Amino acid sequence: MIVADIKKKAHIVEYILFLWQVEDLIRAAAFNPSVLEKWAEDTAQASDTDPEKEKEWIVSLAADMRSQGKTEGGHVSTVSETMVELAHLHEMLIGPLENLRYKESYDVAEPLIKELSAKQPAPAGHPVEQLLIALYGLLILRIGKQEISAETEAGFVAFRNWANALAKGHIEVYYGG
Repeated sequence: MIVADIKKKAHIVEYILFLWQVEDLIRAAAFNPSVLEKWAEDTAQASDTDPEKEKEWIVSLAADMRSQGKTEGGHVSTVSETMVELAHLHEMLIGPLENLRYKESYDVAEPLIKELSAKQPAPAGHPVEQLLIALYGLLILRIGKQEISAETEAGFVAFRNWANALAKGHIEVYYGG
């Protein structure tokens, strides 16, 4: 098993954020196979996964990015499909499945997502996509060791709670857990 598979089963939101980060790393490495393979080896060693499978996966992801025209930006189809799947899951959890814990976490975060969406120049996508963009933005700020205001941190508590509820809903629906 590779890190991506482990993340997908454990926390679907973290899985997507991980894939976005890997896509960005592939671009930063200019698709250089030796750099990608070294990164895969390091990842396997740190995560106790199979280095050969990690290499195969990252090289395959890089190839998919090239063949799908995602060398400068955007996400490969498997990532986009997972995002659509999560949007459908969101609708099911607040609708027919009536998951009250999920709905409560979403209701707390919804005004913050709307506020964040209003500040963006491009039209807002599905709320789940906005959640992912917000969480990835926070991740990038943290990686860059940028200062994050207390107000922003407080808002992200609601986003994290919503993301965790979505991941829990994913496990319940897809894995029966």
